[in-house]
Amino acid sequence: MPQRKVYQDYEEEDVRDAFDRGHPATWNELINLLERHGLAQDWIAPGEVAHMIADAKQARKDNVPIPQSPSQAYRVMKSHRNPELVRQEEQHWIDVSENRTRETRA
Repeated sequence: MPQRKVYQDYEEEDVRDAFDRGHPATWNELINLLERHGLAQDWIAPGEVAHMIADAKQARKDNVPIPQSPSQAYRVMKSHRNPELVRQEEQHWIDVSENRTRETRA
């Protein structure tokens, strides 16, 4: 059920996987990678996508440079969590997941 998965938070390993797959040099690159491939990949759940995007957007808004180390990026992202932004991203990914489910059933 997509709704339950959307509340799943990410772990340091998920950030490492994103860095390995996309080698982002900026928060925008990480955000774009996650937005483009979020539901198309089996390595990340919708909630992990939503939370990572929200935290990366907040770090970008706070003008924090993206660390080149995934473990440091994870710590920065978690320390810049904005609960309202997380809620907005969760709702977005609920909508995306529901639309994808409807399309596969049609």
